[in-house]
Amino acid sequence: MYDLFLLDTMPKQQATMSAHTLNGERVWLKRAAKRNSHLAYAPLKLLAAWLKLDALKPVPNTGGEQSIITEAQRIEALRRAGIQVPTILAQTPKALLLADAGTSEAPAVTLLDKLKSTDNPEQIDRTLARSIEALNRVHQRDCYLSEAFARNILVTDDKTVFIDFETDPGQVHPPVDCMVRDWYCFIFSLYGKLYKSPTQCERLTPALLEGLRNANQEVRERFCEILPKLLRLQRLPFKFLGSDGRKISVTLQALAVLNKRL
Repeated sequence: MYDLFLLDTMPKQQATMSAHTLNGERVWLKRAAKRNSHLAYAPLKLLAAWLKLDALKPVPNTGGEQSIITEAQRIEALRRAGIQVPTILAQTPKALLLADAGTSEAPAVTLLDKLKSTDNPEQIDRTLARSIEALNRVHQRDCYLSEAFARNILVTDDKTVFIDFETDPGQVHPPVDCMVRDWYCFIFSLYGKLYKSPTQCERLTPALLEGLRNANQEVRERFCEILPKLLRLQRLPFKFLGSDGRKISVTLQALAVLNKRL
């Protein structure tokens, strides 16, 4: 059933990722995307060289069939390790059909949407604690994610599910740097999207401190080793460079607090 649906629907779907309903079940069809230009990674590559931070080196997304192959392989490897990832219902070299992470009774939403849905400090703390604990469990099992942004973390009432595995950072970085990269992706994505939400931002720093203190020791030490070099970016006037610059400025301020208290 799933294989036939995938083969029939894939040619008709224009978007790279889209939800469908199959016999009352919500499923997601992900098509191979176009290859990203290597020029898109040039700024980050130069920044990593300037700061002498190998962990910041970009992980190119090759796109096309290889991205689908990589995603399927990574999902299966993480699933075997006991990590909550989407279930693959069917696949071809050009597309994946994935089960929805939630149910009609307990729908899955992104971590970002969950945090923005309430100003209750206790609820925010619970949501942050659960997602950070889930991230630490990934690393405790000697695994890493691909892009640990808030948009790639789905939460329900009882689980945290990680998505989007088109790249394998392990092809570019040693495992510990892949895990540290997870932390930085996680932190930048949250502060970057929540900097106008004072209650969420206020709860974020203590949650991160607790999570990093409970992190794998090697990961925490590597995170702290990188942090002072990254904070050299505070010399640049990001807060005067529009909304994106403001997001970076706020995140660097928060990282400076983490640097003092870890």
